Amino acid sequence: MKKAFTLAEVLITLGIIGVVAAMTLPVLTQKVEKAILKNQIKKAYSTLSQVQQKIMFEWGDALSISEGFGYKEFNSAMIESMKIIRKCEKNSLAQGCVPKYTGLNITQCFGFSENAVYNTQPAYILSDGEIIIPYNEDWRSLWLIDVNGLKGPNKAGYDLFEVAFDSLDKRLEFRGKSCLNQGNPPPVQGGLDDYKDIDNW
Repeated sequence: MKKAFTLAEVLITLGIIGVVAAMTLPVLTQKVEKAILKNQIKKAYSTLSQVQQKIMFEWGDALSISEGFGYKEFNSAMIESMKIIRKCEKNSLAQGCVPKYTGLNITQCFGFSENAVYNTQPAYILSDGEIIIPYNEDWRSLWLIDVNGLKGPNKAGYDLFEVAFDSLDKRLEFRGKSCLNQGNPPPVQGGLDDYKDIDNW
């Protein structure tokens, strides 16, 4: 006699495999997406830090004199050192330079409000898809950085971060001036300063 599986046994086995796959696939997808995001955050951190260090090397101690000194020139030098493929002067949302963001319910830093980001602030798209939005190019080195560009989830504190140049520490502070962390408790968690510990965000 030849031994074989019956059709019912095969169907039951396939059904079990399908149920297990349906349960585990979202978890695996989430882990893959988080790993990709971690790499994008690290890349953004590395790129901006290298540009900043290059400018600091060229300028020496010029930026350590006082808060606010030379920021217009520093901002211009940062922008010029990046590989920009597109710039929207205004109406960035309508022109497709920025997506709709979650978490821009900002009351104090008006330059990063929804109206400002979508309609009045310039937006720069880099060659790798990152988006940089300056708070004010003539005053203070403060930007929003979207590490994965138009790709979702486009959420403040997840793939959209606030970055500021700290003249005292001579480094980029990837939590900026707390524009995205207003409220008690703050609505935004995480930040590029914590990218090494991103699994605990």
